[in-house]
Amino acid sequence: MTPILQVRPSPHRTHRVSRLQWLGFALAGFVLLAVWDPVVHPGPKCCLLRYAVGLPCPLCGMTRGVALCERGRFLEATAYNPLAVPAFLLALGLCAKWAYEFTMNRSVEVVLRPAWRRSAWAVVYAALLAGWAYLLAFRREDEFAATWLGQLLRLFGR
Repeated sequence: MTPILQVRPSPHRTHRVSRLQWLGFALAGFVLLAVWDPVVHPGPKCCLLRYAVGLPCPLCGMTRGVALCERGRFLEATAYNPLAVPAFLLALGLCAKWAYEFTMNRSVEVVLRPAWRRSAWAVVYAALLAGWAYLLAFRREDEFAATWLGQLLRLFGR
């Protein structure tokens, strides 16, 4: 039986450097969200789906949700996007993985059988669709609530 986590020596020097780059980008994002509170001082809206058709995408509210997770307000974060807490925990896990890979000069890989890999991706897609359904049905603080589709979904959400 193959173990799920396999730790090997780093395949190449560039692998170690790329881990430091990814870790730097992630930590810069965490610092930015620690300094700037997007709930109190919202920034520009960058959602292309919202601009194109007026619908929130599955990741709408994720910046505010992760910022609230950084402040320890996990329940409030789920109101903005129900996937904010899992995304925050995944980001922390990836930061730990990249820090370990850089400092130990090792490569950590998750190895799954093809059936398990397909099942894992199916769970990810189902979570994205469920989160998107939540955003479409219950998020009412933005201009999407005033559209005809938002009004129609409000009928089904009650």
